[in-house]
Amino acid sequence: MAKIPRRKCTNKDCRQWFHPVRDGQIVCSYDCASAVGKEQTQKLREAVQRKEQKQQREVEKAGRQRQVERRQAVKPISYFIRQAQQAFNEYIRFRDRHLPCISCSRHHDGQYHAGHFRTTGANPELRFNEDNCHRQCAPCNNHLSGNLIAYRSALIQKIGQARFDTLMGPHEIPKWKREDYVRIRDEYRAKLKKLKQQEAA
Repeated sequence: MAKIPRRKCTNKDCRQWFHPVRDGQIVCSYDCASAVGKEQTQKLREAVQRKEQKQQREVEKAGRQRQVERRQAVKPISYFIRQAQQAFNEYIRFRDRHLPCISCSRHHDGQYHAGHFRTTGANPELRFNEDNCHRQCAPCNNHLSGNLIAYRSALIQKIGQARFDTLMGPHEIPKWKREDYVRIRDEYRAKLKKLKQQEAA
């Protein structure tokens, strides 16, 4: 005579062995069935709540993103130029962090700038040219107007005559738009992040 198969009750508070009387029976009694049913209902309710909360967070995130985009849309292009310039300058200062001032060759504890050899006012097309911008101490940049005579010789030594000649040659005036400055900003933020990660590794 075949043995009657046994199962363990799925009610976590019971877990008693029992003999099922019908296919698919997973609990040993009505009380356990009620308990398991309530637990499943609660789990389903919590899953629905989590889904609703996730959807709400996504809606709120999308709303915040739209607000950011609307605020960005009304900002003048000068705002994006400043952001791009700041990202570029931070990258230059970190790139040259172990080097002395490009002009006076001094290491000191004062403030350092990202000093342009050819000024951004007279040469806006070279604003984001990495050969045109190097770590420079505040006295040289602010009080000596860039200390360009010393800057020139140190720059040729650093980047070579060929690249210096290219820098000094004619350049097309770019017609940068808002999206170009955003792209430049994001590009130099990413380059700075990569440099910092390489240093930390």
